[in-house]
Amino acid sequence: MKRESFLPQFKLFIVVVLGIILTQKSLPLIYPVSAQDSTTFEDIKGHWAQNCIENLAQKNIVKGYYEDETFRPDDPVNRAEFAAMISQAFPKLPRTEKAIDFVDVPTDYWAYNAIRDVNQKGFMSGYLASVFNPLLNIPRVQALVALVNGLDYKSSQVSPQQLTKIFEDGSDIPEYARKAIATATENWLVVNYPNVRRLNPNKPATRAEVATFICQAILEDKKQALVPTQYIARVSISEAPAVRSEPKSSPTTPPVTMQPQGTPPIESRPESYPEIKDLKVQKTAKLGEIKAELLADSDNTIQLMQIKISRKGDLVSEDVVSMATLAAPRVKTVKTGRVLDFKVLDLDNDKEPEVLVDVLVNEDNNFNNYYSVIYRYSPIKKEYRDLQKKWGLTSYRLNTENVETPILIHYDQRFSKQFQVYTPEQLPLQIFQYQFGEFKDVTQQYSEFLEEHNAVLLQEINKRRRLKQDLKAVLAAYLAQHYLLGEADAGWKTVKEVYQNPDRNQFFTQLRQWLKQTGYTDQT
Repeated sequence: MKRESFLPQFKLFIVVVLGIILTQKSLPLIYPVSAQDSTTFEDIKGHWAQNCIENLAQKNIVKGYYEDETFRPDDPVNRAEFAAMISQAFPKLPRTEKAIDFVDVPTDYWAYNAIRDVNQKGFMSGYLASVFNPLLNIPRVQALVALVNGLDYKSSQVSPQQLTKIFEDGSDIPEYARKAIATATENWLVVNYPNVRRLNPNKPATRAEVATFICQAILEDKKQALVPTQYIARVSISEAPAVRSEPKSSPTTPPVTMQPQGTPPIESRPESYPEIKDLKVQKTAKLGEIKAELLADSDNTIQLMQIKISRKGDLVSEDVVSMATLAAPRVKTVKTGRVLDFKVLDLDNDKEPEVLVDVLVNEDNNFNNYYSVIYRYSPIKKEYRDLQKKWGLTSYRLNTENVETPILIHYDQRFSKQFQVYTPEQLPLQIFQYQFGEFKDVTQQYSEFLEEHNAVLLQEINKRRRLKQDLKAVLAAYLAQHYLLGEADAGWKTVKEVYQNPDRNQFFTQLRQWLKQTGYTDQT
């Protein structure tokens, strides 16, 4: 989505619900409270947000799923669901906006009244003018921005410039949202699990996260909390002057530290997970003056791992990663993970080595998914920052031979989902380079690899023809690579010669649409 879509006049901010919690210079003690006579869902027992979810369910603000009486706390939330929650949480707020008839929300839509209600209360506007996009998942940052705007919060102490000191990934906050996120943080609306200092602004908000936002908003007793206090982003500002709209005489901002003082909790684990103190060094990797250690609860199947990185003998980074934090949003529980590779190498050829951790996670959907965590050093901030990459059901292959910069050879997982195939022999090639903290698709720069893989695909096509097996997936991959090579006509010639089934015209039409949808061609 383009940043221009978030222009203020469209109020393109999505909804979660939080409320008014007063910020204080010296933070009071906060005591967790239990929800009485609460509604219990089987799948939230032991969950970090259980207390909050049960309290909101008792108040009829959130509901479970009728078919199996579950809450599904780690599922993402779409805009329509957000609207329903906010409408329930803030029924008495006045309607100050003129109602909009959204073209994609018919009057018989289940959330029509809720969407209209929160729209008039200023929480949610159209995604683009009169388009609401009710099924679009909501990133955390947009939810918090919407709440700050809808509840008309003001900031007096925390400035947008301080966000990089408060959150490790503060630089990832979009420019349009920085002021609102500063305000939300000052009002204790931000809940970050598992690492209180990691906002993850652009990740989809989950049902559990939405519930905790709401709990923070409607809690009346500021000395009690329905949310585990170690996950509430709170700040203490020493002698901080008020933030004014006019320019300040001094360009400096007051020092900001997370509360409580000292190292904030950054681990994420259910009660059954091992303690950090019980982790043992399982792997060590070195390159020059860089040394990395991987600590885990087991040398085989792990639930929690800690990465320690030293430079010139000085420890500069400690990061804790649970297998749950790597899992996809819809994955409810994670059984175990296994470290496949752990090394220090210069991935982007900038003379500054990265630390690479490859993990295979066994998720509760009975699929094994591959993930990588890459730690990159920032000379300016003198710290390591991580990037997590989900590869999907197939792993990548690192190639450092005959290339100036290492490349990561993978296969397009979108074809796996579309055609239900998972072997490289039926998927188009994808080649990535890691550059400046992100992955760049450079597939078209390596025609020799594409031609080599097309030979593999053609061999698979011939084999499947002999065995009279389905050809659609491998033909789609073969044709996609011909587009990348600039040889679309030759690819289509082969496809049309090979596929002679009665549905060939329908399949060719669908194939053109699919290749356009996935960006291999702009032709219909």
